[in-house]
Amino acid sequence: MIRWTTALILVGVLIAAVLFDRVEQDPNEDQLIETVVRPTPAMAAEQTLGSSWFCAVGSAGEGTYANGEVIVTNVGDQDAVANLDIRTSEGPGPSQRLEIEAGTSEIVPLANLGTFDAAGVAVEFIGGDGVVSHRLTTAAGVTEGPCASEASSSWFFAGGATTRDTRHYVALLNPFANDVVFTATFQTPTRTRQPSELEARTVPAQSVLLIEVGEFVAREPMVATTIETVAGGQLVVERLLVVDGALGPFGAAVETGVASPAQSWVMPAGRIHTGGDQTLTVFNPTDSVAEVDVRLDPVNADDRLLYGLVPIELTVQPGRLATIDLRSTADEFALLLPYDVGLTVTSANGVPIVAHRWQAQPGINEEAVGANVNEKRRQDDGEVPADELPPALVGPEYVQPTARQGVASSHGSPMASTRWIAASSSLLPDNGTAVVVFGEEGALVEVRLLISGSSSSPVRASVDVTGRAIIPIDPIAARAAVVVTADRPVVAEIQLVTPESFDAVALVPTLMPARAEQMDDAEQLETTDQPDDGADQ
Repeated sequence: MIRWTTALILVGVLIAAVLFDRVEQDPNEDQLIETVVRPTPAMAAEQTLGSSWFCAVGSAGEGTYANGEVIVTNVGDQDAVANLDIRTSEGPGPSQRLEIEAGTSEIVPLANLGTFDAAGVAVEFIGGDGVVSHRLTTAAGVTEGPCASEASSSWFFAGGATTRDTRHYVALLNPFANDVVFTATFQTPTRTRQPSELEARTVPAQSVLLIEVGEFVAREPMVATTIETVAGGQLVVERLLVVDGALGPFGAAVETGVASPAQSWVMPAGRIHTGGDQTLTVFNPTDSVAEVDVRLDPVNADDRLLYGLVPIELTVQPGRLATIDLRSTADEFALLLPYDVGLTVTSANGVPIVAHRWQAQPGINEEAVGANVNEKRRQDDGEVPADELPPALVGPEYVQPTARQGVASSHGSPMASTRWIAASSSLLPDNGTAVVVFGEEGALVEVRLLISGSSSSPVRASVDVTGRAIIPIDPIAARAAVVVTADRPVVAEIQLVTPESFDAVALVPTLMPARAEQMDDAEQLETTDQPDDGADQ
């Protein structure tokens, strides 16, 4: 049920309260009953001796469902070694050892190591400051995104489809030395489905299991997925949606699952346009009713009053999901399309939830249009320290194309950070690649590209009163690692747009030694250092 409030609510961003630590050993070895769930993907608050990364979705070889390449990036100032191990549906596959100099990336096409119908990857970083992503080529185009940094005993996806134009894949990777037993549950708007074939099913040690959801769920426009292990076992779970164009949209989207529900989710990147399918899904996997506020975050400060952008209220019953048609919402607010807008989804009564934003462009025959966005940029001041910068300037109006086809999938982030990393991102012409940021008004954000050990000059922007900033990236190369830093915690995503494609790519946050403060509506977001209470296990 959707209800409209009469007053604007200030929503704080939830800050991570734990320190990252890599998987030191097989968590399934002792069949632990209690496990610690950390945000994934995420990087250590401080540089560690090493880290582990896991890419569950993928295959190797031309014509396979998601021919992958893994991008391993060392953003630290010391050289590193990375051991890459393929895990197939039959068990361990080939391995490769990589030497990665400081500030550089290595791209590993999995097809160079063999042909596999399913190929998960485990990467063990030794030294340096590592982050791993992957890029998948499907029958409906290319998609990219970060891999997971932790295994977990539970995984959630709030949205997804099993319509006749969509292949819905869920990959379960067990990179460890012991078998793991799991159960899969699928929730549609009208029913719960727990297939007997996926109840107490085993993922053998050091292997990957690929599930095509459409084989277990009838054609549905919205399907939430829950994967839970038994006896404390842990897996890594990713999801891939491939949309073949039969109903208009054409494209692919990959994302890591949500390891734990949270009270707040922020999705900075997105654009509402004519046609297509644009929805927000909120899934409540708990046993309590969730009262949820959905706030639209525009680029321009005047738009809140101009369009009357009050929050939308949802009531989500236990174990159920609720959706908002964002295209219809745009009509109700009389927004001029195409319209750039972020989303903040918050549980008003403290019940943790999972959110998912789905954006599908209508098809190549649609008219190609642009969206004008004013930047609030810092002037070109090169390497001047941030605290010596002049006041923010209203930057140029730039035109980013609106895609005529493509799909994007995002569950956003439950945390904010002062550093966000993409191991690799496509750099598209005509303002096609942009970093989209949500944070506290006045926060200074800096974007640098990392290419072959060299860092580009910074591009700086200030977060506007609306809480958003859009920072286009000049394509100085086809691809590069992206480093986003800020003087206050923010949430960042990358928006990739051409007339023929669209994607929203998650960045990897650096966990902060800070705790989330409960705030009244009028309070500003604050972070404080945590005492050493043993969180760093």
